Amino acid sequence: MATKKKINSSLGQDTKAGFVSAGVESPDIPDYVVVELRYESPVAFSASKFSAPGAAAPQADTLNTVLAKYDIQPMRSHFGLKSAAIKNRVEIAATLPPEPDPAKFADKGMDTEFIQSGFVQVVPKNSKDAPKIAKELNQKGAVWKAFVAPRPVPAVLNGAQIGSRNFEPSQGYIDSAPDGIGAAEVWSLGGAKGTGITICDIEGNWNRSHEDLPAGIPLIGGTVINDIGWRNHGTAVLGEMVSIPNSKGTVGISHAAKAVVQSAVINGVFNTAGAINNAANQLKAGDVILIELQATGPNGKYVAMQYWGDIFSAIAAATAKGITVVEAAGNGNENFDLAIFANTGLQKDSGAIVVGAGVPPTNHFDFDSGYASIGVPRSRIWFSNYGKIVNVQGWGWHVTTLGYGDAQGGASENVWYTLRFSGTSSASPIVTGAVACLQGRAKSKNGAPMTPAKVRSILMATGTPQQAGPGVPLTQKIGPQPNLPKAMTQV
Repeated sequence: MATKKKINSSLGQDTKAGFVSAGVESPDIPDYVVVELRYESPVAFSASKFSAPGAAAPQADTLNTVLAKYDIQPMRSHFGLKSAAIKNRVEIAATLPPEPDPAKFADKGMDTEFIQSGFVQVVPKNSKDAPKIAKELNQKGAVWKAFVAPRPVPAVLNGAQIGSRNFEPSQGYIDSAPDGIGAAEVWSLGGAKGTGITICDIEGNWNRSHEDLPAGIPLIGGTVINDIGWRNHGTAVLGEMVSIPNSKGTVGISHAAKAVVQSAVINGVFNTAGAINNAANQLKAGDVILIELQATGPNGKYVAMQYWGDIFSAIAAATAKGITVVEAAGNGNENFDLAIFANTGLQKDSGAIVVGAGVPPTNHFDFDSGYASIGVPRSRIWFSNYGKIVNVQGWGWHVTTLGYGDAQGGASENVWYTLRFSGTSSASPIVTGAVACLQGRAKSKNGAPMTPAKVRSILMATGTPQQAGPGVPLTQKIGPQPNLPKAMTQV
């Protein structure tokens, strides 16, 4: 396959799970269990216990028997729903047949709120109890699935030297196809800079005071992770999309769009599903959510976040509102088409645009000892996950943007820039920027945004095709690279 070199520690860490940025610390956040109740189980819950009326009471009792063995913090709705919604699910569930289909039983009240009302957070005071609790609850009839909530990390690799300069000439990803996505070619079209579109980035932290970002980017929910690795990552992501066009720094692909940010940490735990849900509640049709996270799947490798049922459900609900969701595929070198992923979100359509990492035209690693080939441009870069659900690709190596300080450092993070932002984390903001440009153009030209499905279809149909490379055949699908000039003809 393409030359697989050992990555210098300043660039990132090669772990059993895949590739992750060096310097990203795991925050002191407890593990917990997400319990998904069966649709047809008329079980409710309060802070202290599960409950069910009449003949269904034994279902709740079996769950409470498990919890009684452990020291449990007060339970809560995974999606922050009020007690009335939790009680309402009991009435609806009691009318449903075994394993009902939401599409067929919408008239019985199986809407998004009902589905989300069945997700419960069980947080043990001892994090080591979480796997045992999940295992025991999975054996109970009222539970569809119980799992330890994933601990996401940024889907990134990166590097680190000193020198405010204009770095736009090194932003090859905004240039014309086939090398870039042709963003600079379409900015003269009405709305095509992302005008009227809001992008919400979901991850852990950002330097919102950076000199090249718009002032006043709001945190709309969650608690930031106080770690420079997370902060650099979020800053780099925002830079690709909304950095200010001026005589210094970089220019964002969709620099006329509005940016907001949402942390994946809610109520002291990682809750990516809740973050997506909160963001979707504050956005409108045509807006974009970017999920800049990955977590360890059943093979011990990083996978896309929609593998987990609660997150899949939240993405599906957001896209149903007309919000386009862009999601990093992750850096685990994982094949999503394997049998182990059957009946999971890695083999089902959540409605999201799932983004893989491709080799850029500057297709060489730079090492202390010299250069080595990374592969064929637009072929799958070796760490990128792949499979049928992966829709499009972006540059997965050495993207120029904000943060980190290897291109320009100094005492203040507000003037840091990088030439080395990499991973599906660098690829996904490229696609997100393209989406915002298309939706801004649609609103300007047609008076309304396109559906998420339409945007995804256009990007896939008009993109510059994926290429095969040594050891990375086209069957390892990551999709085409966006070509905005061609895509705009379909708006």
